[in-house]
Amino acid sequence: MRSIALLVSLSAVTFTFGCKSPESGETMTEVTSDPGSSTATTTLNLTDVLTDPTSTTSSSGSSEPTTTTGGTGTATGTGTDGTATTEGLTCTPIACEGAVLACGDCMDNDGDGLVDLADPECITPCDDREDTFATGLPGDNMDPCNQDCFFDGNSGSGNDKCNWSLKCDPANPGGDICPYDPDFNNCPEMQSEECLSNCQVPNGCDCFGCCTVEVDGMTYDIFLGDPDCALSDIASCQQCTKNDDCDEECHPEECEICFGESEPPPGCDDPTCEGFDSCTVDMMGNSNCAEGYYCTTGCCYPINPG
Repeated sequence: MRSIALLVSLSAVTFTFGCKSPESGETMTEVTSDPGSSTATTTLNLTDVLTDPTSTTSSSGSSEPTTTTGGTGTATGTGTDGTATTEGLTCTPIACEGAVLACGDCMDNDGDGLVDLADPECITPCDDREDTFATGLPGDNMDPCNQDCFFDGNSGSGNDKCNWSLKCDPANPGGDICPYDPDFNNCPEMQSEECLSNCQVPNGCDCFGCCTVEVDGMTYDIFLGDPDCALSDIASCQQCTKNDDCDEECHPEECEICFGESEPPPGCDDPTCEGFDSCTVDMMGNSNCAEGYYCTTGCCYPINPG
């Protein structure tokens, strides 16, 4: 369904490996050579590469390979009694529908020193770009107008019963393709109870990918569907207007970690979560969430790709 690219450089020869599912143990080989060099072939077990913290990788979010090293030990948890510590844990790749993507591969794909969900631009493990807030998945959140839950991997038409049109937003995140229309008659003031209970929204965001981010003391409401929106140029991100009915407001005064942050507010020892285990994730991507969960805004959420 989706693919991962692993880049291994050896002298003047570059080997690129692709797979559908790193859990399958399949091996595939594709060979490219620099001009003037001889061509060689090799075969590599993808599972070994993904779990080797010294592997070198390159993704669409980075033009240069980076090397990532993790800690020691094994991440464990129950999913019901998490603790806010990552000491002694090793980053373990997290699969999304059988594929390990950029935000779950235990590698710093964009070279900013932050691995996977330690990177503010990684929304979930079902996110294939570390360099922007966009997910980089074909067809994901790409409907020019109609939106459903941004965070479930099938925005535009989904099973969570969320419903919104970008025509309803005066900040015009739909641009010229779906411009703001003050007379548009499909702008529901209320979302369904099914939407509110099923859409897993991080602190500081609404159901439809409009999130508040604070950078250098300035606050921005950014649309995560903007394919070029990055933390390094936050002022250029497409602005948006939150849907009040499904806005998960962040309360840092209650020790909640807000979207775009990775640590509890000053004076808070542990993050606060409502209905989920608290967690921490260090810069190497190590977290204490149980298998099947991932750590974002200080809470262990179940992986929900679709």
